[in-house]
Amino acid sequence: MNRQFTEEEMHAADCLQEIQRIITQLHITDESFLEETRVQVPRLKELLSELEKYTLE
Repeated sequence: MNRQFTEEEMHAADCLQEIQRIITQLHITDESFLEETRVQVPRLKELLSELEKYTLE
């Protein structure tokens, strides 16, 4: 049975997909791993804050 997703669910899914995309681009074997991680942390925090809006009551 298929259901329609709410706008909030779609936004949350988009946030999770972007988090996953960022994480999969970070490889510990890269020389710039820590620097790239540092660069991505603010965006990851932003995405997690967006998700928090939908999960906190």
